[in-house]
Parts: sequence; structure tokens; C-alpha cells
Amino acid sequence: MRGITFSLEVPYFACFRKPLSTSSLLTFPVPPPSTVFGLILNALGVNREGYLEGIEKLQATLRINICPIAPLERPTKELAKMLKLIEREVERRPGLFPSSPIFKELLVRPSYEVFLASEDNRLMQEVTDALRSPERPLYLGQSDDMVVVEVLWEGEVRSTHVRELWGLVRGVHEGCEVLRLPFGFERDSVLYLPLTSLPKKPPLRLVELREAYSFGEKTVELFGIEYVDRQAAGEGPSDFRGTHY
Repeated sequence: MRGITFSLEVPYFACFRKPLSTSSLLTFPVPPPSTVFGLILNALGVNREGYLEGIEKLQATLRINICPIAPLERPTKELAKMLKLIEREVERRPGLFPSSPIFKELLVRPSYEVFLASEDNRLMQEVTDALRSPERPLYLGQSDDMVVVEVLWEGEVRSTHVRELWGLVRGVHEGCEVLRLPFGFERDSVLYLPLTSLPKKPPLRLVELREAYSFGEKTVELFGIEYVDRQAAGEGPSDFRGTHY
């Protein structure tokens, strides 16, 4: 299996909005796989007409993990104005756009390392080339949050058994933030990964050996479409902030 690792560095702010948060705009601490797949499609130059086909291909073919490079800090908050949607038939005064104040979480200068692998060597080469020389300017999360991408490693990814894992880890573990991240989309549903743990200070040391994949000097678990819980697709608590254990 061919793989790469690449870094994502946001010079200013980032927000990876939890899709079901309403009273406040909450952010995940790491970009979900769905966000990274969108960044890859943007780097490849895929247009709107080919987006659905492209995202389905990436979801079906790629395996992924994400790890913060620097220790995560609690997000800051700002008070923002959100425009309200109103029906066309509703009469409104010219220049008046109804809005509502809302608190929004922001991550300050976050950086991440992404581990990506696939059995499709041609696709992996296309992705690697696109990340090195993207077709468009890249952003992460919100469209005005630019990101700097650098490919750090590429090579053969091999299965191994270890006690130390980087990035997201399956299950609930002590000293971690427990997350339920969107993996992608299927028709009108959001596909979620089962619960994963994000270590505060990676790597996470386990008591027992666990199968993982070696990317140079780091080992991670990889998540693909086979891990998606379709029974829970499109569901999830509206204000799931993550649980610390």
C-alpha cells in the first residue's frame, strides 16, 4: 500500500464546524476526514460538476488519520453575526439583512500531520503531485482560512503491531478527547466514524499490541469507508463537544 504524510499549517484561524451545532458554532479540534478530502479535491482542481463523483472516489479508496503537530489549546470564541435565511416572498426594506449574534469557536494557528494511504498507486501519485502543486489556492475549513501544505514523507506503508499510536485511535482511552468525526457523505446523509480518541500528547501508549501501519518512524491506525457506522449516518447529538477521559 502506497502512502504519504503531509502537514497542514493554518497561519491565522481555523474552524471545523460541527454540522449539527446551532446555538453556538462549535469546532472539532482536528479537521475531519471529510474536510481533508475536500481540500484534496480542491488541490486536484475538481469543479462543482465533478465534486460528488470525486468525493465518492476518495472516500472509497483512501485510508486516513490525522494528528495535531503542536499540543492542542482550547479554542477561543468570538461574537459573530450570522445572516438569517428568509423567503423570497417576505417583504423587506432595501439594504436590510436580518442577522443574529452567535458565538463562534476558533482555533488559533493550528497545525496537523495527515497520514494518507491507498492500494491505488496512480491515485496516490495524483494526490501527491496535486498537494505539491495545487490547481487552486488551498484553504482548510472556512473558505477564507488559508492553509500551507507540505508533503513530508512518501513511500510504502506496511502493517505492523505496536503499543504506541499517533493520531486518532479507535475506542475510548484515558487522557484523550473522545470524538465522533464526519468521514464523508452518502446521498443526503453524513457518514460518521465510530468513537475515536485523540491523545493530548501523542503518541498514545497502549497496554496491548495493536495492528497499525508504519509511515516512516510513526505508526497510526488507518480509517476508511469500512469503519463508517451507516446505522448512525446523519445522526448525532447537536452539541457533542467531545468528552475528556
